[in-house]
Amino acid sequence: MALVAVPVTVLLALSAFGENANGSTRGRGGREGRGARRFGGDAGAASALAMARNGDEGLGRARARAVDYDKVLRERKGSTTTTTTTTTREDAAEATRRYAVVLDAGSTGSRAHVFAFERAGRGLKLLDDHFEAVKPGLSARASDPKAAAESLRTLMTTAMNAVPAADRAETSVELRATAGLRLLPGDASSDILAECKKLLKEYPFKFDDESVSIMDGADEGAYQWLTMNYLLGNLANGGADHDGDVQTVAAVDLGGGSVQLAYQVPPESVANAPDGYITKLKALGHSFDVYTRSHLGHGLMAARAAVLAQAEERGGSPCVHAGYDGVYEYAGKTYKASARDSGSDHASCYDVAVAALGVDKECERPKQCSFDGAWGGEPGAGSKRVYMSSYLWDRAVNVGIVTDDEIDGRAAVNDFKAAAEKACGVSVAEVTTKYHGVEPKDAPFLCMDLTFAYALLNVGFGRHGWRDFTLVKQIEYQGKPVEAAWPLGAALNSM
Repeated sequence: MALVAVPVTVLLALSAFGENANGSTRGRGGREGRGARRFGGDAGAASALAMARNGDEGLGRARARAVDYDKVLRERKGSTTTTTTTTTREDAAEATRRYAVVLDAGSTGSRAHVFAFERAGRGLKLLDDHFEAVKPGLSARASDPKAAAESLRTLMTTAMNAVPAADRAETSVELRATAGLRLLPGDASSDILAECKKLLKEYPFKFDDESVSIMDGADEGAYQWLTMNYLLGNLANGGADHDGDVQTVAAVDLGGGSVQLAYQVPPESVANAPDGYITKLKALGHSFDVYTRSHLGHGLMAARAAVLAQAEERGGSPCVHAGYDGVYEYAGKTYKASARDSGSDHASCYDVAVAALGVDKECERPKQCSFDGAWGGEPGAGSKRVYMSSYLWDRAVNVGIVTDDEIDGRAAVNDFKAAAEKACGVSVAEVTTKYHGVEPKDAPFLCMDLTFAYALLNVGFGRHGWRDFTLVKQIEYQGKPVEAAWPLGAALNSM
């Protein structure tokens, strides 16, 4: 059987595990049978033999994992016969495939995605996402950097088993870290990354020191934009329709610590943009200029802390449900969380939420600011339609704007206003009985969460004029629901 070498990309990226608000992890049912295959063969061993002949037999042997190295040595020494091989239909199918592996890991765990694609003209068709997860994450072993890196072994084994041996030498490995490591004190994060570099060099993939770095929130938002528009089929022709108009959608992801906005912009907007707002992405043979901004400290969990901090000097908060008197902990700090005697009130809470956004702060382009001192971009075709996810989806499910048996649904900005007005009128004891799926730890803050979401959409991103939008948990692709998360976009951008 002839083996045809195909360029393959493996991307390892590290991010805050479990940042998705719904806290769900993808099940593995049925995946092992179709995804977890063990590849080996003489082609991989022959490559290792070549390395050994260059003087590093130990490395050659290490990189011949999953193949019979000694068998190849014996056959090479004992045979000068020319053999003829036949390319089968299975070989031809394999030759059209490309692979990408993304390791998404952080403070609570690490996840591996092994994406398999099939070439389709100039495009790529997603065939499978083989998934593996381990706990705890790298940052949990801050005092032992070597042990932190060793925790990646299981995930690297997944990559070795899923990527054909003949393709591994042409497969690049990139490791991107975010929140979990960024929060570690001193040199802990750099020490862990240094050990990760050593570990990755043991594997038969392309690798250099630039392949390991810390990924920021803007990159995460940009990759999620790429994921959504790929799954929606919007990336053909560089994101333009037959008339040349932009057909891609904007993406808003409300996480726990930050909220990201990303959308495609035309060349004139690129020229007008301040430094640091435009990310250039590539996928399917096209490049895309994307406005992307990560508003750190304005995710839903961080926003609770900002709202409560404003109420500490005034007594109780108008955003906390009647009957609650407790505390809220976030990022190592504790905040007093108690209701006013009159209970929560949407109108008063809205004023506090708007103040927490910092909408009055100046930015690099006067009269073009969004909030917290950030340039809001230039609204256009790329931001006309918007898809929103994570905590916006979760809170919409809680109050019935969408249902949890759907994967997406239409909603309006005023739906969040109406839901907040209604929720703010109930006591904390009533929250868990009147609203679907609200956990006890979140019950005191439902009024606050809904009001902040409305303030974010109505004022924070107000310059875009969104009145309605699509809420999304997953996107249907080839008849199957696929998670609209950043790792797929990162994989596409790397290929």
